[in-house]
Amino acid sequence: MRTAVFFAAVGGAFIVWAVNSSHVLASSDGSSLTSVNGSVHADPGKTYDTLSTVNGQVHVASGVTANEAKTVNGSVVIENDVKLGEASTVNGSLRIGEGSTIEREASTVNGSLSLGKRARVGGDVSTVSGAILLEGAEVGGSLTTRNGDIELREGAHVRGSIHVKKKNESGWNWGKDDQPLEVHICATCVVDGELRFDRAVELRVDPGAKIGKVIGDAVTRR
Repeated sequence: MRTAVFFAAVGGAFIVWAVNSSHVLASSDGSSLTSVNGSVHADPGKTYDTLSTVNGQVHVASGVTANEAKTVNGSVVIENDVKLGEASTVNGSLRIGEGSTIEREASTVNGSLSLGKRARVGGDVSTVSGAILLEGAEVGGSLTTRNGDIELREGAHVRGSIHVKKKNESGWNWGKDDQPLEVHICATCVVDGELRFDRAVELRVDPGAKIGKVIGDAVTRR
């Protein structure tokens, strides 16, 4: 196993180059865990600054506190009772365990996103292509997707809006493409803001649910 690290100062910036790195690297002060080609595992109950990798999973054990958990190609798995500033991935799923808190945003581009019971995200929850599931969780901002189903269960609460954007016109799309997306709001669930649909959706709102105004020309209620 070889790791080559080259530091060069260019306009006050540092460039780090890592080759064949498959193990976890820690910063000199012990506050961050980073990797290039490998998974990152945060130990239970510890405090970190950044938890990140490029190609691999980020696994955040129960009771961890950190500013950020992120990867490019891989999933982010957050266990129960974790406190993070934000969490994100590009190609992979994002799972937030019971009782965990994300202060700012939680996002993925190509992958699903789920929040367990009593989990809370202070800002927005977003994905481009992937389902969003809130199971008794709370989102302080809005839910946004372009090509994924949305399901709210067990008293989930969205304090912002729900926005299903129209499909990308650039020619690349994942997921359901032109098929109607499915949006389900359970009987004990609440959406304070509007439900805006820029593409076809099948909307099911169970009796007892509280939602804002529904906006969209291609909404089928069932």
